[in-house]
Amino acid sequence: MITLLPDFREEGWHSMDLCADMLLKHCPAGTEVVDSLPKYRKVLGWLPGKKTKNFDRWYNRWKVYPRHVETLWSGSGFFHLVDHSYAHLLNYLPEGRAGVYCHDLEAFRSILEPEREQRPAWFLKMMGRVFEGFKKAKVVFCSTETTRNRLLQLGFWQSESIHVVPYGVAEEFVPEGYKESGNYLLHVGSCISRKRIDFLLEIFARVHSSYPEVQLIQAGGTFSEAQLHQIKHLGIGKAIEQRRGLSREGLARLYRGAKCLLVTSEAEGFGLPVIEALSCGCPVVVSDIPTLREAGGGDAQYCPILETGVWVKTIAKNLDCDLVGIRSDRRANISQRYSWQLHAKTISEVYSSFTQCK
Repeated sequence: MITLLPDFREEGWHSMDLCADMLLKHCPAGTEVVDSLPKYRKVLGWLPGKKTKNFDRWYNRWKVYPRHVETLWSGSGFFHLVDHSYAHLLNYLPEGRAGVYCHDLEAFRSILEPEREQRPAWFLKMMGRVFEGFKKAKVVFCSTETTRNRLLQLGFWQSESIHVVPYGVAEEFVPEGYKESGNYLLHVGSCISRKRIDFLLEIFARVHSSYPEVQLIQAGGTFSEAQLHQIKHLGIGKAIEQRRGLSREGLARLYRGAKCLLVTSEAEGFGLPVIEALSCGCPVVVSDIPTLREAGGGDAQYCPILETGVWVKTIAKNLDCDLVGIRSDRRANISQRYSWQLHAKTISEVYSSFTQCK
């Protein structure tokens, strides 16, 4: 049996929720996977304000979830942590019976590369506890060879304990179906710093000056005060729309109708929107970094990070050529390479191999 430990859905990490949902849905016959997510408790979250919601997030991650996990000790089988940022939970689980999916190492940058990310003492203490639990994982899953190599360099696991298990493409992400109307570029994901939304806005302002009819839709994030100030400064507010709380079908509609998907990130664990967009037939223009090259392969278009002129020319080419999208044989290749069924099968087989070795 595999006991699944997902993220709290109230936090709104949709990609993490998707990973949990797909593992449950596509669990192979004969393997029992149970969801063991405790109920989220709202202590201050009913009050307005970001600080109260952040307190509830902290309280549930660090108080509610650990108490719940401690009640699972007497159970059998293995524990699978869906998100490495919850790895402090491994401090409360039986040693040698828990694995974790590491989506990227950005969460640990303040510990691994303190010169690049300086944080206050309280944050370092908290993340130190998360990292301590992370190191206790018997097995680690990740989405790319790039991440696997970085994990091996840390020296905490043997090669056979780290498995590359890419994400899949959900059944909604196909070229057939409704398309969003309009003439727009698309960005999907959060607006955290490594996504380089500042660069995305700079690029779009340049594109919009030459193609005033083109809009930008940002799906899934919330602009920061600094980003809102930049939008106002660039004078592009009326050309930008932000959408949140989309269903997978709603997101698929956006992919199908977009002129192209833009991924301007300076760091990514994988880039799930890349394969979803390609599967829908949407052209993709992304940062030229190793993990995104693994995800997009020969089907995406790559631009150097922060080289505005190259990005603008590449996007303009997509707009001028009025591309019909990714060829059907290439879309089929994406679906074959990235399967949630294979994702779930591989993870369950790894845990099964430990059981058989006992």
